[in-house]
Amino acid sequence: MTAPGGEPERTGLAAGRGGVYRVVAAADDVETQLASDGWRVAVLPEVARSRDFYAALRTSLDLPDWTGANLDALWDVLTDMTEPTALVWPSHAMFAVARPGPWRRILDVLEERAAQDPPFAVVLT
Repeated sequence: MTAPGGEPERTGLAAGRGGVYRVVAAADDVETQLASDGWRVAVLPEVARSRDFYAALRTSLDLPDWTGANLDALWDVLTDMTEPTALVWPSHAMFAVARPGPWRRILDVLEERAAQDPPFAVVLT
């Protein structure tokens, strides 16, 4: 699409919009591009259990150790963010297959937060 004046229109992540995105690219490349576009970027390592997800999130977002490991705590952490943040999750498919119930509930919270400001994006690679 083209914006008025003939310039290419910036959409989605490039325009600083939150959302949940599936991207076919290496996580390192996605992280580099997002950082250069001004996003705070957190990359989740491979996780197979819900408690591992919460522990990885604490590490990736540099959260306090006392941060809870449940959906309410996840919501609180995400809504406390004050800058555009992107969560890159390269191994999401493994978690989704291993834990379909928790995956859906976590994804629901991530999607709900992504619809709010400041921009929050989840990038599934």
